[in-house]
Amino acid sequence: MHALLLFALFQAAPPGLVALRAGCSADDEQIASISPSEPVQVGMALAGEGQTCYKITLKRGGDNLTGYVLGDALAAIQAFVHRRELASLAASEAAARLAHEEEKKAKAAESAKNGEPAKPPDPLVSTHFADFAAKDVNGKLVSLSGLKGKVTLVTFWSPSHPESMRDLRSVEPLYNGSHANGLAAVGISTDPRLYRISEALDENTLPFPQIPDTIGLAARYNIDPKVGKTIVLDQNHRVIAAGSMGPDMLKAVRQALNAPDGK
Repeated sequence: MHALLLFALFQAAPPGLVALRAGCSADDEQIASISPSEPVQVGMALAGEGQTCYKITLKRGGDNLTGYVLGDALAAIQAFVHRRELASLAASEAAARLAHEEEKKAKAAESAKNGEPAKPPDPLVSTHFADFAAKDVNGKLVSLSGLKGKVTLVTFWSPSHPESMRDLRSVEPLYNGSHANGLAAVGISTDPRLYRISEALDENTLPFPQIPDTIGLAARYNIDPKVGKTIVLDQNHRVIAAGSMGPDMLKAVRQALNAPDGK
């Protein structure tokens, strides 16, 4: 019993200090205690057990000591997280602008070729998106209302359509940067075969749920299953924007996130 007590005391950092461990588990050996004033360099974020784990290098006495810290108690880690969110948001905006410009050029060329007038806004705008529940690729039941988003992005995508997959991936940095402010997201594969979804994502797990469309959502909202579409919903699940991710879609997301509750 005495030995176990000594081990527990060794594992816990003194009050006001943060434990530097040999791995990302709270059970991993503690190799040092870090004070808030000590200089550290954050290398990367990793999956931890209940908390995000950060690989850091502690500079102490002319030597560098590398290990892992659970949680974001250190100011250097908080600054690292903030920089990463800003970079993700900037990357999302840049990708969206590029995709939007390419889409505009393609539509303009097609209209000029056929002598057709510009298309009206997406017919889904102002439609109420009904609640649904379905199992995701991990077998977990996911519902639209259960996402509890002030704004929700619903991205229909096809594993065989590269552009729709790019649209899906462009949601990730936006989600990472705005999830704390109320942004929720869900991907819906128009190909319900699980192995096709796994092959398309290539084991790159996205931070929001992915659902195979086994309940006919794409057909219900007239979504082209080969092309897909991203839909922006307000907190009442009314469609406020739809199409490919671009400046107009990003603007709609920001306006909805900044709107007073109930508006």
